[in-house]
Amino acid sequence: MFSGFPQTLRRYGFDTDVRVLMELYSTMEIGLITNLGSLFDIGQHLICKSRREIAPYTLAFWDHFLGIDSTNYNSIDDAIRNSSAFEHWLSQKLETGKIAGEFDYEKLIDEFLNETLQSDLQANIQKELDARKHIDEDNPDLSDREQKGPQGPPQVGDKMVDYSKISLEELMERMKRVAEQQKTEHSGGGHWIGSHGFSPYGHSGKGLNGIRVGGPAHAGTARKVLGDPSFYPIDLDAPITDNNMDAALQALRNIEDMQPDRKLNVKRTVEETGRNAGIVIPHFLQEQQDRTKVLLLLDNGGNSMWVHAQKVQTLFAKIKRRFPQDLKTYYFHNAVYDQVYEDEARRKPLTLRRVMENSPDYRVFIVGDAYMAPHELLSPFGSIEFREESSTPSLANLKTLHEHFPYVVWINPTPKQYWNRTVAPYVQKVFKMEPLTINGILEAAKYMNGIKHF
Repeated sequence: MFSGFPQTLRRYGFDTDVRVLMELYSTMEIGLITNLGSLFDIGQHLICKSRREIAPYTLAFWDHFLGIDSTNYNSIDDAIRNSSAFEHWLSQKLETGKIAGEFDYEKLIDEFLNETLQSDLQANIQKELDARKHIDEDNPDLSDREQKGPQGPPQVGDKMVDYSKISLEELMERMKRVAEQQKTEHSGGGHWIGSHGFSPYGHSGKGLNGIRVGGPAHAGTARKVLGDPSFYPIDLDAPITDNNMDAALQALRNIEDMQPDRKLNVKRTVEETGRNAGIVIPHFLQEQQDRTKVLLLLDNGGNSMWVHAQKVQTLFAKIKRRFPQDLKTYYFHNAVYDQVYEDEARRKPLTLRRVMENSPDYRVFIVGDAYMAPHELLSPFGSIEFREESSTPSLANLKTLHEHFPYVVWINPTPKQYWNRTVAPYVQKVFKMEPLTINGILEAAKYMNGIKHF
């Protein structure tokens, strides 16, 4: 049944091999896979690394296990209707007299999918290990024993636990207590912040609906994500440093592609998924490439900003693959006047008019400490540099910039309690402003996704 599944997955864009089969067999041996629906759910958890992969995974699963090849038809419904699996199911319904009168194929297809992919995974998980019982019996203050010598290969746990009924606040509080005792990296098991186990915090394991700390995602089941690779919780309100850079990177990944030509019919897909008890019915035939575009404006003038500009450059350099279509970086000093610069030394000017020739779809991040004299922002000819002097006040330029780019957030490295000592309150009347912390980056990403105008 499984032998050709990796080859089918590869045809749909997945990089899989025989290890997928071993993981599926291992899960079946512990009693979690008892029907086709639970196999679908487990396969999604083991194979999909992001929500964007769920749709092609669904098509690959239907192709291999149900013989539904969507590539030869104009719609998913046509592919299902002409499959041997649907024809066999329909003939059985007719023989038993459960279907009579004229055929409503849309309803029949829904019924076919509901019955064929009905999953008992949640019931099987509860039989395997109850999350509430595990949490109550596990001591979060257990002492860690330091391990000496090189670490061996990851120990893969053989249990799966669903923590969806445990509040996120309780899980976060327990994780902080566990972190206070943890001294080494761990894999397997259900207690530590590590990998490949069934703990509610960690990554690459079988703890569903918990807190992902570092490492890859598994079908987006985590309710909260922390990106620290050392497996320890981090202060989300601390300034961004080299140590917590990966967590900020994870926050930036929350920015969604919102291109109008996306091939996925989101509304219909959500409606169909809800109507079919959570079974994903994708209404597109191929995955749309991410086209998120980002424009950075960095204040790199003076010693106070240079270290922050370097951190932000590093952050966005790491995430450049996340924005494959375009990532543009420009520089300014203190305030944005009639021009910005294409180079760090600010020797190659580019007029603001040319910047605004870019598409309004760009997400614009402006990074600056807003630490300047009020006249630099508010007055004509307010620049402290002769070459920057302009009859247009910088604040007016910021407003013009925002009129063209609706998605703009100003990231301020100055601690929030000191913003009133700078011109930040004036900037906040134009742009959304967030501190240069992980929480600030996360809030900026949320704002970019949900709000077009401030």
